[in-house]
Amino acid sequence: MEEIRPIKNDEDLAWAIAEVAKYFDNPPELGTEAADRFDTLSRLIEVYEDERYAIEAPKPA
Repeated sequence: MEEIRPIKNDEDLAWAIAEVAKYFDNPPELGTEAADRFDTLSRLIEVYEDERYAIEAPKPA
């Protein structure tokens, strides 16, 4: 298993998404190292996307 690393750019993002996607067909059991890995990578992806691709709230008409 490759070490988890920070997501600093879109290349890192693609790597993290590919790592998380491996668990879609075979979800890890809760409390395992694989589950922790899935959760950590998912959170890193969420934070990066929220910072890099923030969606502004709509302006009132």
